[in-house]
Amino acid sequence: MKQIILNISDENVQTVMSILNNLKDGLIDSIEGAELKGVHKTAYTPKQGIIVSEEEKPVGKYASAATYKSRLKKR
Repeated sequence: MKQIILNISDENVQTVMSILNNLKDGLIDSIEGAELKGVHKTAYTPKQGIIVSEEEKPVGKYASAATYKSRLKKR
């Protein structure tokens, strides 16, 4: 097995660790280091935290999918 040793400044450890943790599963067998105790992989959460239904009125400048489909049918 090959090893890669990285020397990273303290302010960049979190960024590098998030990149390494997001790599394809099975690509890296293990990650070791003295500074890795507080580093953990965070799950993705959407900014809005809500699910928009197809019938809901759009908030932005674009029409909802249902409105767009109904406009196409009228033509």
